Amino acid sequence: MVLSIALLPVYHTLLAQSEVVPSEGEATIEWTPDKSEIQVKKEAEEAATVDAIERAFGRIVIQSNSTYLQNINTGEKTETTTVFNSISGSDVKGEVVEVSGIRFEEIEEGAIVEGKKSKIRSIHCIIRVKVKPVTERMPDFKANTLNCPDNRCSTTSFDQDETLFVGFSSPESGYLMVFLDDGKVCQQLLPYRRMPEKYRDGYPVQADREYILFNKKDSNLNPEIEQYVDEYNLRAENQMDQLRLFVLYGSTPLKSLTTSEGDSQRLLEQAEQTAGYRLPRETTSESFQRWLIDNQRLKKDLRVMRMDITVTKN
Repeated sequence: MVLSIALLPVYHTLLAQSEVVPSEGEATIEWTPDKSEIQVKKEAEEAATVDAIERAFGRIVIQSNSTYLQNINTGEKTETTTVFNSISGSDVKGEVVEVSGIRFEEIEEGAIVEGKKSKIRSIHCIIRVKVKPVTERMPDFKANTLNCPDNRCSTTSFDQDETLFVGFSSPESGYLMVFLDDGKVCQQLLPYRRMPEKYRDGYPVQADREYILFNKKDSNLNPEIEQYVDEYNLRAENQMDQLRLFVLYGSTPLKSLTTSEGDSQRLLEQAEQTAGYRLPRETTSESFQRWLIDNQRLKKDLRVMRMDITVTKN
């Protein structure tokens, strides 16, 4: 997939239920000399809690432009749009409502360390908890993909070199980001690549306005922003490419994503580069998914909409 920007030459779920469920987890943490018994027990409890939540709701697996929950017992993976909680540095789908029971056991085992007999101490924790899933808040904004700068042109099927627009409106003012992902590379479409630093954490939009994004002639476009607008042409690398568009919206700024020029600039012909075409800044699909999970966990006001589109060669 190649997405080019036309610039003027002068500018450069495994468990869908919401009720509380019981679960049990366990973990063993080595008791090294630099840690107290309290520290080791705390680490063991946190690790056992993560294990209990994963047994109830699945383990997070990131592949391409999707996040999956993997059933620990069967290995089955189900794509998810849920938000996540963080315990002991691990992202999990649920949170603990009640600790029903907890037990610690000190373990001492013999080992050979650097050719010498030694003893390794560990703390084993078994915990019984009641947990509930953390679910994603539904978007309260409207967004749709278009092949012309009019909401009547709504479509998810595009032809090679057709222009991409996105219609957007929200009942409240806030900050917007848009990404396009082909399963390997994720391109940031909004904020626009040449916008000043102050816009890095989100494109500002006003409540109750009908925006047509990626359109220099949008009637609701802030005059200050008009000079930075990029217009996008879609191009397929295969006979038909399936892409996923992510629309992120929050009432407060988002945490900016680190992107780069990447290697995809080479996909543009020299004549296109001379004419002022550029590709959006990018990152890997996996890096984007991890960044998205982090934002969803930290920002309770964040809404995410996913839209799949196809691009077909003529």
